[in-house]
Amino acid sequence: MTPLWVNLLAGSMIDIQLTAMVMDVVKIVLIPIGAAILHDYLKTYASANGRRVVQGLAGISAVWLLYMIAGGWDSLFGTASADAQMYAVVLNFVTGGIIWALFYNWLYGRFTSIKNIMPTISMLGIIFFTTTAAAAGRDNLVQVGFLLCFAMLMHNLGGFFIGYLMSRWIFRMDVQSARTVAFEVGLQNGGMASGLAAAMGKLATVGLASAVMTPLGNVSGSLLANYWRKKDARAAKAAAAADAPLAATDSLSKGKLS
Repeated sequence: MTPLWVNLLAGSMIDIQLTAMVMDVVKIVLIPIGAAILHDYLKTYASANGRRVVQGLAGISAVWLLYMIAGGWDSLFGTASADAQMYAVVLNFVTGGIIWALFYNWLYGRFTSIKNIMPTISMLGIIFFTTTAAAAGRDNLVQVGFLLCFAMLMHNLGGFFIGYLMSRWIFRMDVQSARTVAFEVGLQNGGMASGLAAAMGKLATVGLASAVMTPLGNVSGSLLANYWRKKDARAAKAAAAADAPLAATDSLSKGKLS
């Protein structure tokens, strides 16, 4: 949906290559998620035969990538159209994702502490993209910084508000599900946005939105999560206090009967 909305809302202002942007989303988001799902399959569900299938796919992928490095790219796609080269790059990313999933699964089996390290690495990656976008667009950020921050804050808070109210009032979801939808709507993928802006060559302009949105979303999301957690704690405490007299009366009644 992101490439579609960018094309509809910004296509008249900047040059948008819709298919290329879709392929960028596949590379930035879908392939890494697919690799994580493949790792989870190997870790949790894979039978011996299933593991052999994945190992075979990883072996084929490794041979393919080695062939690409050794000159296969020039011989197969050197004179191909831009679209063919684009799809070939996506194919190379897919093969790399398969190899990485198997390699990470191997690491996970030998060093279980790696699962505690990866979130930090991910956080550092987001910080890198955010600071790169802010540095590249420093001059533009100085000019429109306040307005951009205000727009991103309204975008963020509006997502929380609309996501929660629509879930509760229109779709009649329970509170926990509505809160989940609120976070999904209100929090945005700053890493993907920065990656798309960089792929478009617009990191210093379009990429500024993600540079501002990422820290704002982290702060507002953490505040909202903390507020809901404290609200649940107060509700649980009030419910326990309300139940206490009833429990005491019930205990007294049972004592008299005995």
